[in-house]
Amino acid sequence: MRVATLGVDCPDIWDLDLPPVDLLVLPELALTSWLCASRDVDPAAWERAARDQPIERLPEFGAQVVIGTLATVEDGRRYNDAFCWTADGLTRVHRKTFLPDEPGFWEAIWYERGPVEFCAFDTPVGRIGVSICTEMWFTQHRYPDVDMVVVPRATPEQTTAKWLAGGCAHAVTSGAFCLSSNRAETFMGGAGWIIDPDGAPLAVTTGQDRVAIADLDLQTARSAKQSYPRYVSID
Repeated sequence: MRVATLGVDCPDIWDLDLPPVDLLVLPELALTSWLCASRDVDPAAWERAARDQPIERLPEFGAQVVIGTLATVEDGRRYNDAFCWTADGLTRVHRKTFLPDEPGFWEAIWYERGPVEFCAFDTPVGRIGVSICTEMWFTQHRYPDVDMVVVPRATPEQTTAKWLAGGCAHAVTSGAFCLSSNRAETFMGGAGWIIDPDGAPLAVTTGQDRVAIADLDLQTARSAKQSYPRYVSID
């Protein structure tokens, strides 16, 4: 199975010339501007963003499955929801619950927390769990039964080493491939990655290579569940 992630110098996802892939991971809130950079909350701007996201263009990527996050409004409340798109349509699969609250990332005041629910879901390309950016650090919510953990992100380039280390840990604790894409803004631009279940990076984006692509054998992740340190778990 072939997968792709994005990162570093990748400001316009629609300009990418992607080869055919089975799974494409998009950065966090990739279909809208990064409103949370400002501390001045504008509910109308969030509502416009939620309304104007070009979901209908997702088939243009040519991937069998596309995973990312969306700005949403539900019963007057604002959220950041992970989605899974396939030929059958779009499904909301997770609502971001751990929210930063600092310069450039005023998420906790722009939108609300979702419930602390980290539920895996099945797709045509394997069983997947989603951790949205900051949630990756809360490894107590690891996914013990997935082939891949997907991490849409919005992180600064200067923190790439820290985030890559966290992605490696997330892969090891879950015994799964970890796939992450990152936004590119004036203060962002961290790498995207594909990491194997033992924490070894298979592909990482660079300034020249905006897309990381790898061929995965999902049986590797399924076998990893029985190996150290996963088998030690008391779950």
